[in-house]
Amino acid sequence: PSESGFTTDVLALYDWAKARSGNSSILFWGHSLGTGIATNAARKLQEERGVQVGAVVLESPYTNIRDAGANIHITKIYRQFPGFEYLILDSMARAGMFFPSDENVKVLRCPLLILHAEDDGVLPPKLGRKV
Repeated sequence: PSESGFTTDVLALYDWAKARSGNSSILFWGHSLGTGIATNAARKLQEERGVQVGAVVLESPYTNIRDAGANIHITKIYRQFPGFEYLILDSMARAGMFFPSDENVKVLRCPLLILHAEDDGVLPPKLGRKV
């Protein structure tokens, strides 16, 4: 899986749904990792095709994949070890995985709803607030 592959898949699904929905509005709903994919796809539609989705709903979002990796609870024990940043966080960037939700939402012109529980056991709510 890659960031561009995920985005391409969502755009193909959008095209399929749009061909069958007539004039109905289509919204993107992303949860956790899917929030980065949803914002990428919405931005790409807007910038490359001039198409705006009906809305974007982000459930348990994160700012970008680097921040998510640095703050996700399951990496807490590994953060203390030398090389964590290089081996884990930098390797995601080298693989072309950024999922910049924080940057994507700045340019989206469609309605945006962000949902994030205070007791989220995976991604800290502070990342959702930053988006």
